[in-house]
Parts: sequence; C-alpha cells; structure tokens
Amino acid sequence: MTAPTLLIRDLYLAFRGWAGQIDVLHGISLHINKGERVALVGESGSGKSVTARIILGLLQQTRSARVSGLVAFEGRALAKLTEAERHRLRGNRISMIFQDPMSSLNPVYRIGEQFHEVLKRAEPRIAPAAAREKAAAALADVAIPDPNRALDSYAFQLSGGMNQRVMIAMALANEPSLLIADEPGTALDVTVQAQTLELMRDLVAKHHTSVLFISHNLGVVREFADRVYVIYKGRIVEHGRTADLFADPRHPYTRALLAAVPRITGEGVPEIDDVSEDYFQPLVVHEGCAEPEVTG
Repeated sequence: MTAPTLLIRDLYLAFRGWAGQIDVLHGISLHINKGERVALVGESGSGKSVTARIILGLLQQTRSARVSGLVAFEGRALAKLTEAERHRLRGNRISMIFQDPMSSLNPVYRIGEQFHEVLKRAEPRIAPAAAREKAAAALADVAIPDPNRALDSYAFQLSGGMNQRVMIAMALANEPSLLIADEPGTALDVTVQAQTLELMRDLVAKHHTSVLFISHNLGVVREFADRVYVIYKGRIVEHGRTADLFADPRHPYTRALLAAVPRITGEGVPEIDDVSEDYFQPLVVHEGCAEPEVTG
C-alpha cells in the first residue's frame, strides 16, 4: 500500500514558559493521501498553525518547544532527517502559503527576484532568463493579466489579491507533493477570495498536489476539501468526509462551528450543547475515514 503523502500520529506540543509548561497539542493524528485536499478546521488558538510549522520543522528549532510524535512525509519520518535534508524539502517538495501575502513577500525585492530564489530551490543553477520565463508562465496560470509587469513590480505596487496569487504561483512553481495553505485569502474581500481559491483548486488538481488546508471558514472548506479534521484546544474531535461531516455533524464543537456560519435567511443561531472537557473523548470518526496503519 502506498504511504500517505503526510502522516501525523500522536503529535504533542508543549512550550516551556516562566510559569511552567503549556500544553498546546494533545496527541493529534491525521493523514493526507496523494492528490487529496484535507482541511484542518478550528477557531483561532486551537492549534492549526503550529501544526503546520511542525510539519515544516520550524518549531523544532525553538528552544522553548517540546515536540513528540510521528510526522512522516511520503513514508519518511521527518524527525530522522538532518537539517540540510529538511531545508531541501521546504519550498521544494513541501510548500506553504501563509495567511498574509503582504508580510510574506519581501518589500525591498521585486517579485521576479523573489521568484528566482524560489525556483533555485529545485534548480540551483537555473539561469535568470529561464527563471523569468518559468515565473511568467506560473503567474499566467494564476490569471495575472500582465505577468512581466508583475515580475518587475514590488509587492506594495500590487493589490492584495494579486499578491495572494503571486504566493500561490510561487508555492506551486516547483510542483511540490504537499502544499500547506494557512488560511489563504483571509485578508481579501469575499469575491477575490473565491476567485483565488478556485484558481488554487484547479492548479493543485492539475499537478496532483496534496493539500493541508487550514481554515476557520467552513463555507470555504465545504467547497474546497475532500475530508475535514475538526480541532478543538489541541485535540482532533471529529474527522470525516466533507459531505458527511456537514450533513451529520456529531460532535458538539462541530455543531457549534456550523451554527456560527452566517445564514442569508437571517435566522438566529440555534441552541447547541455546551462544549466542555467531557466532549474530548472519544474522537468521532465518520464511516470510511479510518487512519492508515503505521508500519516500521
């Protein structure tokens, strides 16, 4: 059986602070198969973004962080890789789109210069002319009308939607196996966000890229993801196919998230059960969504 693109098993995270240890993740497990779009959904502070940073190996370098558990990429445990091997994976085999494109792009370099650095991660000796041609083609794929003008621009000279498309093009330029999208489009207006996510969905399907889509926007998740994991206070509390989870949410916290979605009918928020520590166990797993077995 082919190994999942990403497998996380019993992942724990704690930070050492002046007042003692703060537990952030409590044994979360998830997997993403090749070409799958999987969403990790929860409110702010639930543990979504720190999970992404652990996958990239960024928190392991923090002296105050304690990380344990299995994180495997294409069958290889990332904890067993050297820092040089991790560095080669980042931006090449594993890419990430951050929430705010304006803070992710360097304001003192033109887009073309930054794109060249991205392409060099896969082809260290790529010539500037070849890099520019490839970058222009990538920007055309995300429907930027004048790619060469965009390449000659600084980030502050482009709109928020254009910068987000530049980030998507950069993240997919090296055809990664795994794309981590941390609430992309949150800073954009609703129309531009919908257009941007539709472009991203088409591109990842074209390249058979696996996606970990981090969001608190259930409307977007419903349109984008194949499967959904719901995270609450550092624990996965429900997991299922998107259609099943939206049709029959079984965990009180999932029902609370769905109840908070604005309705065009103007109906009030329906009553829900209190979400308390009693609801952490057992994990609700919908039929046909069992985790893969770990071997080796």
